[in-house]
Amino acid sequence: MERGMKETATISNILSIDLEDWYHGIFSLNYRWDGLEERVAQSTTRVLDILDEKGVKATFFVLAVVAERNPDLVRLVASRGHEIGTHGYSHRLISEMSPERFADDVQRSVDVIGSITGKPILGYRAPAFSVTLNTPWIFTILKEKGFRYDASVFPTRNPLYGIPGAHRFPHKVKGVEGFVEVPGSTVRILGRNIPVCGGFYLRAAPYGFTRWAVRRINAEGSPAVVYVHPWDFDPDQPRPRVTVREALTHYFNLAALEAKFRRLLDEFPFSPACSLLDDPLVEKG
Repeated sequence: MERGMKETATISNILSIDLEDWYHGIFSLNYRWDGLEERVAQSTTRVLDILDEKGVKATFFVLAVVAERNPDLVRLVASRGHEIGTHGYSHRLISEMSPERFADDVQRSVDVIGSITGKPILGYRAPAFSVTLNTPWIFTILKEKGFRYDASVFPTRNPLYGIPGAHRFPHKVKGVEGFVEVPGSTVRILGRNIPVCGGFYLRAAPYGFTRWAVRRINAEGSPAVVYVHPWDFDPDQPRPRVTVREALTHYFNLAALEAKFRRLLDEFPFSPACSLLDDPLVEKG
């Protein structure tokens, strides 16, 4: 297929942006964020301009501490026709919270973001996809709070997140009526789920591999779930002392992402996550 041509398949993939600042993804800072340079407005505006240029709508999972400081930025995202979900309030890992604290964090995020947009929030994504087998209670809590879907499960193994045996494709959560899970995308290679299509994975992999992965997932009858952060497009962000792992996952190949992202939007159709809620492609859990 020539560059710049759209796939002819009818499956529309899911595009999501975790709207947070550069330092929120560096956990070795131990949540000591005061005084750090804020760059989220400029990087998010860059993403919005690319999406406008390509005619693509996405879901922005907004971190509420960012929304408090940048309400006009959230209004700008909404005004350009994108779905607004929540990324929680504090960016604390779910594994660090009790069910009660999680419920409070989510409700606080809804109160903050809802007061800015004036619209209901249907979707949630946990910081760093930090839903594990030890946190099965989040789905019931989210349903009770009025959410329609979650996008926090990654069917792979990672030190911070992952449920290797989880369902790989969007599906209805068993035991939580009417609630949908939109998991991070993986492909099966040699019997293992390999994460693809998001953040570090997009930056690290050759574009040809990402294209193959999306086509493979579509061929299995499912949309690919692509996610990025505004800071993925910001190679000039500050570089404090971090762990070796963070130096790799947070900073590797930042300058290469925009070109890959543009090609992805040129070659495949994308929609917000909420488009799956009444989609027949969503499977039973």
